Amino acid sequence: MGSGFTIGRVGHIGVQVTDMDRSLEFYTEILGLTLTGRWPMGEEGAMAFLRFTEMHHDIVLFTHPKQEEDTNRHIGYNGLQHIAMEVEDRDEWLKALADLKRKGVEIVSGPLVHGPESQPWNIGGSGTRSFYFLDPDGNSLEIYCDMMKVPGGEQFPRQEYQDVFKD
Repeated sequence: MGSGFTIGRVGHIGVQVTDMDRSLEFYTEILGLTLTGRWPMGEEGAMAFLRFTEMHHDIVLFTHPKQEEDTNRHIGYNGLQHIAMEVEDRDEWLKALADLKRKGVEIVSGPLVHGPESQPWNIGGSGTRSFYFLDPDGNSLEIYCDMMKVPGGEQFPRQEYQDVFKD
């Protein structure tokens, strides 16, 4: 059975980390990514959006409470949080949502918009339309469209609208 929609690319990945400061230093200082923003998540956690160029994010870091004992040091800590796949536009996103539902895939989160438009706490969100589902092994997958761009190292959120959604 074929797909009734087209995925354009892997858009970003989410990685669970045990020490946000250490990970941010690694991803920015060692790998050269730019920090779009960092926000609290849950009671003791944080999330950080990192980018290679002007897309809002290519990697998202999420605080993970503990690191499992690693007996295979060369493999590293398995901290996959999710894999996000980008579709071209809202129409293709709706096709994907409809196609997966018709095929019996359970949508575990969404559909939603990442940002203050639908999540007032998420001023730093990318504006993407998203939904999440699981593969047969329980890995979290996201299909999204409409990611904002942050050109030329601009501040995000921009000064002219960062206070719009505050109470």
